[in-house]
Amino acid sequence: MTKSYQTIGQSIPRVDAHDKLTGKASYAGDYAFPGMLHLKALRSDRPHAKILAIHAEKARALPGVVALFTHEDVPGKNRVGTRTKDQRVLCDDRVRFVGDPVVLVAAETLEAAEEAVSLIQVDYEDLPAVFSPEEALAPEAIHIHEAGNLLFDRTLTKGNPDQGIETSEVVITNTYRTLMAEHAYLEPEAGVANFESGRMTVWMPSKHAHSDQRELVNVLGLAPDKVRVINATIGGCFGDKISLSPGYYAALASLKTGRPCKMVYTREESFAASTKRHPFVIHHTLGAARDGRILAVKVDIVGDAGAYASSSAGVLLKAMIHAAGPYDVANVFVRVRAVYTNNPIAGSMRGLGVPQVAFAHESQMDVLAERLHMDPFEIRLKNGLKPGSVTATGQHLDSSVGLAETIQKVRKEIHQRGVPISSGSRKYCWGIASIFYGIGSAGASNPGAARIEADDSGEFTLYVGCGDVGQGSSTALTQIAAEVLGCQAEKIRLITGDTDQCADSGVSAASRITYIVGRSVEMAAHHLKGSLQEVAASLLGDAKEDVMLEDGFFHPQEIPHRRVSVAEVVKTIKATGRFPVGQGVFDPEVTPLDPKTSQGAPMATYAFATQGALVSVDMATGQVEVLSVVACHDVGKAVNPAGVIGQIEGGVSMGLGHALMEEVVVNQGSIQNPGFGEYFIPTAMDVPDVIPMWVECEEPSGPFGAKGIGEPIVLPIAPAVLNAISTATGVRPKEIPLTPEKLWKLLKG
Repeated sequence: MTKSYQTIGQSIPRVDAHDKLTGKASYAGDYAFPGMLHLKALRSDRPHAKILAIHAEKARALPGVVALFTHEDVPGKNRVGTRTKDQRVLCDDRVRFVGDPVVLVAAETLEAAEEAVSLIQVDYEDLPAVFSPEEALAPEAIHIHEAGNLLFDRTLTKGNPDQGIETSEVVITNTYRTLMAEHAYLEPEAGVANFESGRMTVWMPSKHAHSDQRELVNVLGLAPDKVRVINATIGGCFGDKISLSPGYYAALASLKTGRPCKMVYTREESFAASTKRHPFVIHHTLGAARDGRILAVKVDIVGDAGAYASSSAGVLLKAMIHAAGPYDVANVFVRVRAVYTNNPIAGSMRGLGVPQVAFAHESQMDVLAERLHMDPFEIRLKNGLKPGSVTATGQHLDSSVGLAETIQKVRKEIHQRGVPISSGSRKYCWGIASIFYGIGSAGASNPGAARIEADDSGEFTLYVGCGDVGQGSSTALTQIAAEVLGCQAEKIRLITGDTDQCADSGVSAASRITYIVGRSVEMAAHHLKGSLQEVAASLLGDAKEDVMLEDGFFHPQEIPHRRVSVAEVVKTIKATGRFPVGQGVFDPEVTPLDPKTSQGAPMATYAFATQGALVSVDMATGQVEVLSVVACHDVGKAVNPAGVIGQIEGGVSMGLGHALMEEVVVNQGSIQNPGFGEYFIPTAMDVPDVIPMWVECEEPSGPFGAKGIGEPIVLPIAPAVLNAISTATGVRPKEIPLTPEKLWKLLKG
């Protein structure tokens, strides 16, 4: 029987919509203080070189220049990094990629800072550079870091994959390549800092304010209670906006000058300094029986990490877990490696390595279906994960496994829509792809925390450490709290991403906020409700379990007119010297992966999805138009259906860019298209008709059964589009993005 909710499952307006629409919301670039200095960085123009000398006399003498900083001015540790602390705040002995920061300038005006940067000269001794993992792994390759160029190397083994391949009646081996992509968020990086009365406050867009606070404590050499990070409104993230950013430079300069400081990247600087989606080379072998059952999968993945580690280890780990796809395969071997090069830094980007492997495993599934003359839907249903299945890591799935339902709904919708009749050089075809995605960090503790207070007016304030990076998480968290507390969402005031006021809720990544932080919000709200309910029961003279909370009042279940307000209960509690507050912490139960076999239960729950794409291909030119996308996702529970639709529509657009057009072009380590005039992302004219659908296979440990949806949206669209193109044209693309030029060359043989 379907449960009835007051707020959950309702498409309420986003809680941040009014401020963003009216311009009231303050992004980091909007902050200004009297006497504020403006910052600019001199960045390396070469991929790998020793720094011999810095000549900054002309820059120092320029009117308006207040200070220049090098690595020698960093008071704490000149190292940052998501896991491996290998990236310099300001380069010391050498530069490792085009864009590495060398000198920081603080000036009265931005124009003076920019001019000063142009006057600084650096003497370099060029070093050999490597621009591909293959070069970097060669025995004679120069070491980019002291420990060598192999950053991360891990294997997964389940069953006997070699024997599985040997006994297979059909074996398919292909190599797939994915290229570097830019996050392309609307808001470029920015940060403002003010060191006042011995305490540093930094306003910056951050996907993990508490992590940035810890990094800043180390960089600035200050005590933890002397550094406060406040999340400004975030104008897009998609996995980036963590660790080294303008907020760090603003804090360094403010500490040194005693004045407020501000730094905002230009779009070109954002391209140079920000992390990218990892380019992957994926060697994929699949073995199957004649009836379509997959018997074994062997995958070798090499990822280009660029010059610094960033989150490469986490990205490759997640790629390894998902490399065999959403299928029950008895025999699996996966090896993943992340390799340092002198290319731009690769880091977290929406999907964390799974979009790349989804392209490979879903291409292989269609190749298998073609080879066996099987329906692409049926071959996925035959092998797909379901309750009782075992994943490649050996994890048993008991509940909330909605893959089959998504396949069936997409198949029904596509069959109803049909295919346009091909004519002339234009051909039409549908393609499909299925995925699964583990919610949260892989095989590690990643708790969410929340606190909620009741105030004198009978309304509530919810505190969570994670900011809304654009996905609508603030709205979902508000709805969860409102549902428990029996009130409208408008009665919940939300404070996010302030390290002084909020507990560490973890990172806004891995589609974990609704599931993990949402569950902690639900727990905190129940905790508060219980405390209020106990006092209300004593005021009413009833048993606690007989008293319910509804629209701001407690009353006995059968006598709604005999009631006491939340405000009155709060007043009673405060009169005793206590404060009405609820706390919640939720850390999903996972089993760490075995260090040798990578067997374990790394994710507490998985999202599942299937998407279909209708494409039009011009066989004469290679031009592709995506006409329709049917997207069905197992969300556990749709907390805000309008938010789910928005995520699906936005994610489809981003996935189309990944499939057909987005490529950071790098030549000898230098980005050739550092701006939206040359780096093409889908516009409104490129977005097809999107048919959003979902199934609700509730997750028992999630808030009201909810799971995540932000990243799973992006994963199936590229393989669905390329599978459609392959069926329409008879050629199998093995590299994305598939531009018209690339497809035209394939069509010409």
